[in-house]
Amino acid sequence: MRRHRRDDAPSGIHGRLRLALALFLGAAALAATAADDAASAASAAAGASGASAAASDAAPAASAAAPTPAQLAARASLERIRALRAQRPGDGLLAYYQAITHVALGEREAAIAELKSLVGRRLGIVPTPGTGLDAIWNDAEFQSIRERLAADEPRTADAPESFRLADPRLVPEGIAWDAARKRFLVGSIARRKIVAIDQRGRTRDFSGADDGLDTVLGLTVDARRRLLYAVSTNGFEDSARIARRNAVVVYDLGRGRRVARHEVAEALQLNDVAVAADGTLYVTDSAAGSIWRMRPGEKKPALFGAAGAARGANGIAVAPDGTVYVTLSTGIGRVDPKDGSLVRLAQPDSVVSGGIDGLYWHEGDLVGVQNSTNPGRVIRLRLGDRGRRIDGLVVLQSHHHPAFVEPTTGAIADGAIHVLANTYVGAYQPDGSLRDAAKLKPTIVLAVPLRR
Repeated sequence: MRRHRRDDAPSGIHGRLRLALALFLGAAALAATAADDAASAASAAAGASGASAAASDAAPAASAAAPTPAQLAARASLERIRALRAQRPGDGLLAYYQAITHVALGEREAAIAELKSLVGRRLGIVPTPGTGLDAIWNDAEFQSIRERLAADEPRTADAPESFRLADPRLVPEGIAWDAARKRFLVGSIARRKIVAIDQRGRTRDFSGADDGLDTVLGLTVDARRRLLYAVSTNGFEDSARIARRNAVVVYDLGRGRRVARHEVAEALQLNDVAVAADGTLYVTDSAAGSIWRMRPGEKKPALFGAAGAARGANGIAVAPDGTVYVTLSTGIGRVDPKDGSLVRLAQPDSVVSGGIDGLYWHEGDLVGVQNSTNPGRVIRLRLGDRGRRIDGLVVLQSHHHPAFVEPTTGAIADGAIHVLANTYVGAYQPDGSLRDAAKLKPTIVLAVPLRR
């Protein structure tokens, strides 16, 4: 993840679907079989755990057979995680990842032991379905441990509702605040569009039918230049097998129309986007674990830093001095804006900063929406040493909020971060359909206070 490549924990192709934890196995297996086909990694990851569970119940003669590519990948992952734990023995998130890897290998007892070691540490780690532990999900001992981990997390007051989006099949992912017009802009995965919501909660289409949008992920507003940047991608869809599309689409906020489209043909799956004070644009490629940059006057984004250096790259934020921060599988990376070199921020063992989706700079700290190491919570990371380390963590909204169903991102406005609480991104299927579409509910946006 960093320029020294010390971190090799799970990376994700579509962290928005809360597969960031399990995708380590899928990505490794993918590398051994079809590294150029990133769209297949999600299914590879989902299959690794189930296949290993079946293997654990097989006859001894079967277990003596040659290991599958998924098993080889999981074993390699386990060794890398153990190497990292030798460097950071108190890192609870690595213990959690190790438990997931043991499950993929059919090693129930080892997985249970790692999970037990997390009880009482109050790290905010609460297993959720679909993140690599499904093979032991109905195990009574596992469920007991999960209940204890959930009880470790103190419950915050429930944040109030900011507004709702009436269309239950919107499947929103990104949100941005246009301060000049006092409106929110929300991108839709399923509807492939951007909508605007005014102060009275009224919603209208912002993008046009001819804008050529695929699924819309990250959004950010350049307030100084009155521009909206939107990530458009089909990188996690079946259609990417035929023609992969990744682009940053630019809108003039004053005129409400598309003014540019910057294709990133080399990307696998663009995800989130942020803009610096000077207008420099940064975009994460979650499938490749890379960052792309486009400076003012340039025609297209270019790879920034080493390819694959930011494993688990998802949310991204820029400090006023131009320093870039990016979410990683095991924490937060600090990127030098001069050369793209990346280092993982040091943090106390009491802090779990991995598994964050949306990431935002606020008054010298970082605010994140964490959704893969637990059912969803909003945290504020206290930075020290001029942004070079994490000194502490404050939970702004715990996972207990009844509205939380796969929260993804937020937008800071009026002393709160307005979070997409129930996105149902996991319902979106690679063929473009929605699983259990009739059960989806209108999206709730919460106004989570920035201080507790």
